[in-house]
Amino acid sequence: MTNRTLPLSSGIYNIYNRAVGNEFLFMDDIHYMSFLNRIENYILPHIHLWSYCLMPNHFHLLAEIKEGVTGDEVSKSLSDCCNSYAKWLNLVAHRKGSLFMRPFKRDLIKDDAHLAWIIWYIHRNPIHHGFVQDINKWKYSSYKAIFSSGTKIASERVLKFFGGTENYVSFHNTQLKGYFDGLE
Repeated sequence: MTNRTLPLSSGIYNIYNRAVGNEFLFMDDIHYMSFLNRIENYILPHIHLWSYCLMPNHFHLLAEIKEGVTGDEVSKSLSDCCNSYAKWLNLVAHRKGSLFMRPFKRDLIKDDAHLAWIIWYIHRNPIHHGFVQDINKWKYSSYKAIFSSGTKIASERVLKFFGGTENYVSFHNTQLKGYFDGLE
């Protein structure tokens, strides 16, 4: 269950937020890339990023707080990231006011089964919302980025957790098959 006031401490969290009202956070590639750069600059010094997905009106980050980092530092880095992006978007899109809902939502990952399911859930989000029909087609997700050299994703942690690349892909495909079977 979502707990908006759950203090962040050690552990892995699904952190997510959405735009206010019916607005979009990201309208084109430059917007997505600008936010990803801000994640890298503000948030990655404090977390291991297990997975992410950016969609037009919301985002998910699966974040493991690094050893020696406080939850307050992570919350501030997320706030700084979102505030910086909102100021930039307000400037370039000639808009005013808040962009993100407050407070951001977070769910503590309870166990390995929950961790595996959340990774899949984050990656299948663009399918669920009707943006694509193939998990490989969404550019703003860590699903494929995990295989890229120089990625900022905690690739080794994720692939080790799944027992390798083949198991990572197989798990996603199996879950997606079940998801699509449930829609029939």
